[in-house]
Amino acid sequence: MSRQPILQQYYTRGRQGIFRSNEGYDTIAKSTALDNAFIKKTLHPFCAYDAPRALQERGESDLTLYPEALVSFRAESGELVIGRSVFVGADFTGQRNTFFSHNYVIPADRRDEFIKEPARLFGLRAFVQEHEHSTGKELPVISELPFQAETTRDRKQWLSRIGIDERIFKQLLYAVMTSLSTKRKVYISLDGEIGAAAADARQLLGIFYSCLPYEMRRHFGFLTYSHEPQSKKHIHVMFVEKGSIRAGTGITEKDYIFDLAQQRILQLDWQEGAHAYLDFAWEHLDEPRVLADFHTFCEEVLEGADTSFLLRLATYYELCALYEVEKGRLERYEQNPAGVWQVLQQYLGQPALENRARLGELREVLFRLENAARKDQGLPATETIRQMLKAFCTIPNERISAELVTYLMNVLLKGKATRQNAFVAKVYQELSGYPELFGFLMRSVLGYKQVVKPLFEDYLKERLASFSTLAQVLQEINLWAQVAPLALRNPFFMTATREKVLELFARESEKLQAALAIHDYFERQDAMSGYADELLDELDKALLKQLLLGELAWGDFGKIITLLEEKPQTFIGELDLESRQKLAHIQHMASLAGNRDIPAPEDFFRQWDEREIAVLQQLIVHLLERPIKQDSFPLVALVFYQADSHGQDAFAFADMLRFVGENGEEELLYSFVQWSMTQRMFFTGKYISPGYRHALKGLLLENKGRRLRDKEWKKRWQTVRHADFRKLVEEVRRETSSPFMKLFQRKSTALLSVAIVIAAGAASGFFLWMPAAPETQGDGEVAKQPRPEPVQQVEFVPAFKLMLEWQQNQSETTASDEKPAGEDGAAAE
Repeated sequence: MSRQPILQQYYTRGRQGIFRSNEGYDTIAKSTALDNAFIKKTLHPFCAYDAPRALQERGESDLTLYPEALVSFRAESGELVIGRSVFVGADFTGQRNTFFSHNYVIPADRRDEFIKEPARLFGLRAFVQEHEHSTGKELPVISELPFQAETTRDRKQWLSRIGIDERIFKQLLYAVMTSLSTKRKVYISLDGEIGAAAADARQLLGIFYSCLPYEMRRHFGFLTYSHEPQSKKHIHVMFVEKGSIRAGTGITEKDYIFDLAQQRILQLDWQEGAHAYLDFAWEHLDEPRVLADFHTFCEEVLEGADTSFLLRLATYYELCALYEVEKGRLERYEQNPAGVWQVLQQYLGQPALENRARLGELREVLFRLENAARKDQGLPATETIRQMLKAFCTIPNERISAELVTYLMNVLLKGKATRQNAFVAKVYQELSGYPELFGFLMRSVLGYKQVVKPLFEDYLKERLASFSTLAQVLQEINLWAQVAPLALRNPFFMTATREKVLELFARESEKLQAALAIHDYFERQDAMSGYADELLDELDKALLKQLLLGELAWGDFGKIITLLEEKPQTFIGELDLESRQKLAHIQHMASLAGNRDIPAPEDFFRQWDEREIAVLQQLIVHLLERPIKQDSFPLVALVFYQADSHGQDAFAFADMLRFVGENGEEELLYSFVQWSMTQRMFFTGKYISPGYRHALKGLLLENKGRRLRDKEWKKRWQTVRHADFRKLVEEVRRETSSPFMKLFQRKSTALLSVAIVIAAGAASGFFLWMPAAPETQGDGEVAKQPRPEPVQQVEFVPAFKLMLEWQQNQSETTASDEKPAGEDGAAAE
């Protein structure tokens, strides 16, 4: 593929130009391929020249005394512009002075030819300063530009001649390099005659340019002469006329000022001390090949990096240290090994860098240096270890070096031997951040019996001692299972981790939840079955030993049974008496959880003595929901069952009724009594057990039978469907009735006789009281009797009739209650 040609353009004052038809400043000639818009936007702003004030004032006619203005910058579209503007005296009219600008436009893909060889810029001699209009407005394209190689042999000596020593040189180079990233301009004024100063500026720029890394050169713009400071786009360094640096001339407070003519350096944020790359550049200033080799190193290492990173001064400070170590300057490493490793790992860890092979080779060089140093010296700094590990582990999926593992083992053993416990702990801490490397190391350690105790057992012991939660221990076990599975078969590991788990388990307040979590964790770990079985057996023994049954919920009993259901018989045999008894309690209670068919108390408690029954009953009481639900009535019966009552009642009936009443409202108590009338355990034959009957009677007699005085509740209690209970209700009703009613109930026959006598006496009195026939008067008329006052009629009901009706009602009630009960004497009608 042929190279693109170089284009050119002329600019001056003429009769007419490319863009204007009348006289004035304009482009007067150009290469055909050069875009007009590019000329106007990019080139015209740099086609300018202001002659030095002193030469103008004296009317100097010697054109060689006027400085030339060499300009170079990178256009926004990527081309490199190289141009020169010179004073040429009178224009075509002979009346006005003018200047002539000649610019070359280097295609972007040929830019590096000039950038990597500074003489192509600063030794370029192919500029013209006049143009014959008769030759036309078209300029030829050019394939190559002639240039002159640099002739200066001793750059430092030349710099000294123009007043620049080592310190000023480093400050200037610092300002030039930082101007690319900080957008701060650098204005320089040199001493001497203006023409000579401009020539010196060109040569000085050539020296600085050779010190700039290639990427900085690609963005660097300069102007070797301006009559005063100006802020121009694309220009970073501008040389100005002596005496022109003053306030109000385009300088800002952030710009760097090197007024060397007045021996002033202003606004430079310079710090004394070591400056790695600036020191390197000064040291090799007269060795352009060394500088070029360093820049090639940077170009190779930084391939693919972001532009902002490439324009950062610190980047070249860092790479300078790596380059010098690579070139055998071991003192750079010995002065700051941690710093060198840090730089290396930073660059190795940048995914954007496309070519890290050279950095990988450099890493091996550094490692050999470090390994050799450990044989002759003491322990390395922990920071060195940290940065080294990062450098070896920063590239994903890279094979781990066996030499690195051996080095780390030796360092750890030396630390243990010299009792540098803090150092050893720090190294382990750093290693734990790299699981693959840590695993490789520990697998290697476990393969050598001589180092297992100092490098594995001691480390594990310290690790476990620092844990305060079960989650931390499980995480530790998981770590070893992942990085070094062989550790799970190590006797010390098995014992130490098991003891730590049991120690922390004993501190847990929610023991069942903790045990369930541990079981769940190991059930999800397929590779730990052998190790986990033994640990879980010990855990479950501790659970049974330490668990407080009174703190469990109904569902917890089933969970425990699930945990233990697959245990072999040997596990049960290894339990102590207390744990076996507790396990039996758990199994018994689990049978009640969620079981709607609750067994009869005598069946449920058959195998237990009185003390154990009391324990189980206490557990049930604790678990009963408050207020009591109707489906819990069978559990209430279990709670108040009395085993081996020696002829007494099998239940604490009064306590049972009191318990129900205290843990539920009247409605619940009524429901419980109704339910109890259907349960054979509360009956003797077809009659309510005496003890229960006595307790029920006491219940109904409370507060003078208040439950039977309320009309609504009286009806409800009378409707309980059991004959014996109704008799009990009637018995209570009679006992709680008024004295007058009690008299009727006890003396009904006598009262009936008295009522008859009273009735007969009343009848006799009536007839005796009846008046005689009226008397007649002599004339045969009946004598008038006084007319009695009218009497209000009242219906009279004899007392005996009332008594007969009451007896009839009693007979009907008794006949109804004495209907036969169900087959078991407890069934409803």
